[in-house]
Amino acid sequence: MVKEIAAENKLLGLQKGQRFYYTIQPIEITNFLGAAVAVLDEYSISDSAGNSYKLYRTKEGNFYYMPEENKGKNKFVLMSLKNGLNPIINDGSF
Repeated sequence: MVKEIAAENKLLGLQKGQRFYYTIQPIEITNFLGAAVAVLDEYSISDSAGNSYKLYRTKEGNFYYMPEENKGKNKFVLMSLKNGLNPIINDGSF
Protein backbone atom coordinates (compact mmCIF):
# COMPACT_ATOMS: atom_id res chain seq x y z
CA MET A 1 0.00 0.00 0.00
CA VAL A 2 1.27 3.48 -0.86
CA LYS A 3 0.38 6.71 0.95
CA GLU A 4 0.97 9.93 -1.05
CA ILE A 5 1.83 13.20 0.68
CA ALA A 6 2.69 16.30 -1.49
CA ALA A 7 4.31 17.40 -4.79
CA GLU A 8 6.07 20.39 -6.43
CA ASN A 9 6.82 20.81 -10.18
CA LYS A 10 10.48 21.34 -11.25
CA LEU A 11 12.45 21.56 -14.52
CA LEU A 12 15.32 19.23 -15.45
CA GLY A 13 17.43 20.04 -18.51
CA LEU A 14 19.58 17.30 -20.02
CA GLN A 15 22.07 17.30 -22.88
CA LYS A 16 20.97 18.15 -26.41
CA GLY A 17 18.28 20.51 -25.09
CA GLN A 18 16.11 17.77 -23.64
CA ARG A 19 13.72 19.24 -21.07
CA PHE A 20 11.83 17.23 -18.51
CA TYR A 21 9.46 18.33 -15.77
CA TYR A 22 9.31 16.40 -12.55
CA THR A 23 7.67 16.32 -9.18
CA ILE A 24 9.05 14.80 -6.02
CA GLN A 25 6.57 13.22 -3.71
CA PRO A 26 7.35 11.22 -0.58
CA ILE A 27 5.49 7.92 -0.49
CA GLU A 28 5.16 5.51 2.37
CA ILE A 29 5.44 1.81 1.61
CA THR A 30 3.51 -0.39 4.02
CA ASN A 31 3.35 -4.12 4.52
CA PHE A 32 0.11 -6.11 4.42
CA LEU A 33 -0.52 -5.32 8.09
CA GLY A 34 -0.37 -1.58 7.40
CA ALA A 35 2.96 -0.97 9.14
CA ALA A 36 5.31 1.48 7.41
CA VAL A 37 8.39 -0.30 6.11
CA ALA A 38 9.96 2.50 4.02
CA VAL A 39 9.53 6.07 2.86
CA LEU A 40 10.78 6.76 -0.66
CA ASP A 41 10.87 9.86 -2.82
CA GLU A 42 8.82 9.23 -5.96
CA TYR A 43 9.99 11.19 -9.01
CA SER A 44 7.22 11.55 -11.60
CA ILE A 45 8.92 12.81 -14.75
CA SER A 46 7.45 13.87 -18.10
CA ASP A 47 8.75 15.40 -21.32
CA SER A 48 7.20 17.73 -23.86
CA ALA A 49 6.16 14.76 -26.04
CA GLY A 50 3.95 13.43 -23.25
CA ASN A 51 6.18 10.51 -22.24
CA SER A 52 6.17 9.85 -18.52
CA TYR A 53 8.58 8.01 -16.26
CA LYS A 54 8.72 7.14 -12.56
CA LEU A 55 11.84 6.78 -10.45
CA TYR A 56 12.13 6.08 -6.74
CA ARG A 57 14.94 7.27 -4.47
CA THR A 58 15.88 5.88 -1.08
CA LYS A 59 17.11 8.03 1.79
CA GLU A 60 20.58 6.62 1.03
CA GLY A 61 20.40 8.23 -2.42
CA ASN A 62 19.90 5.13 -4.58
CA PHE A 63 17.52 5.38 -7.53
CA TYR A 64 15.23 2.54 -8.60
CA TYR A 65 12.47 2.12 -11.12
CA MET A 66 9.65 -0.36 -11.26
CA PRO A 67 9.66 -2.12 -14.64
CA GLU A 68 5.86 -2.37 -14.71
CA GLU A 69 5.53 1.43 -14.31
CA ASN A 70 8.05 2.12 -17.09
CA LYS A 71 7.00 -0.66 -19.45
CA GLY A 72 8.17 -0.02 -23.00
CA LYS A 73 10.26 2.99 -21.95
CA ASN A 74 13.77 3.56 -23.24
CA LYS A 75 16.24 2.34 -20.60
CA PHE A 76 18.83 4.87 -21.82
CA VAL A 77 16.41 7.70 -21.03
CA LEU A 78 15.83 6.29 -17.53
CA MET A 79 19.60 6.14 -16.95
CA SER A 80 20.01 9.68 -18.28
CA LEU A 81 17.30 10.91 -15.93
CA LYS A 82 19.01 9.25 -12.95
CA ASN A 83 22.34 10.79 -13.95
CA GLY A 84 20.74 14.19 -14.51
CA LEU A 85 19.02 14.21 -11.13
CA ASN A 86 22.02 13.06 -9.06
CA PRO A 87 24.08 16.30 -9.31
CA ILE A 88 21.00 18.41 -8.52
CA ILE A 89 20.18 16.35 -5.45
CA ASN A 90 23.78 16.07 -4.24
CA ASP A 91 24.32 19.85 -4.59
CA GLY A 92 21.14 20.51 -2.66
CA SER A 93 19.98 22.88 -5.43
CA PHE A 94 16.61 21.25 -5.99
